Amino acid sequence: MLGVAPLLYAANEQIPVERYNVKNIDLAHSPVKTIVPITAKTAAQALVQAQVIAANPDADIAEFRIDLLDFAADSKQVIALGQQLNQILKDKPLIATIRTQAEGGNLKLSDQDYAKIYQQYLKHPFMQLLDIEMFRDANAVAKLMQLAHQQQVLVIMSNHDFQKTPAQAVIVQRLLKQDQMGADILKIAVMPQSKADVFTLMNATLEVSQQTKKPLLTMSMGQLGKISRIATANMGGNLSFGMIGEASAPGQIDVSQLKDILKTVQPNTP
Repeated sequence: MLGVAPLLYAANEQIPVERYNVKNIDLAHSPVKTIVPITAKTAAQALVQAQVIAANPDADIAEFRIDLLDFAADSKQVIALGQQLNQILKDKPLIATIRTQAEGGNLKLSDQDYAKIYQQYLKHPFMQLLDIEMFRDANAVAKLMQLAHQQQVLVIMSNHDFQKTPAQAVIVQRLLKQDQMGADILKIAVMPQSKADVFTLMNATLEVSQQTKKPLLTMSMGQLGKISRIATANMGGNLSFGMIGEASAPGQIDVSQLKDILKTVQPNTP
């Protein structure tokens, strides 16, 4: 058992909030939970990073950035390493992520290959959460979500724009589309070109939080957008990326500093 309650619901059904208790961590309620990426290129480096994350009380969740590995195309090695990471992390959930080049990552994959790799992972699930990019082939995404839920794995559906910040209405539409598609956690990351862009992202987060109970993971990237990783606590967000050592995206804050600031600004009510 990977530590996730059984997921028995239709794709468009609102999931009871207790479903978000993963390895005894409540993803759906305050306080905001911190995610720290494993950014290693080798298995040895990944194991060390996992040990550091496991030992750090300010890190709630680890993200395994598979696309950064030197052997990312070797699913057998990835699965074996993922199982080791999950054991090291103990009571901290693990997110498995292949970030493709189309979304700012390292691997260039066709929709068919992307789905095939994730299907292999889900035959031997080593993760509690799986990041699936929303703009992959719609049928492939639907099948992957169904398989993940059958394996009691929560789906983070994601979208990344490293060039700009779309209009608030577009951000809201994408997050609500993720909800409608059956995702468990709704994610978007955008790049601000102005201070107003940061407010656009945060206002969109607030608007979506008033229309769904699903956990939100939203961020405005880069130095300009750093405040969004903290302000999310006051705008309806549930999760925020921090770092230990190397960042996986521009604008990440040291996880201990992030946790301290979140504790200061976090509202008392869920």
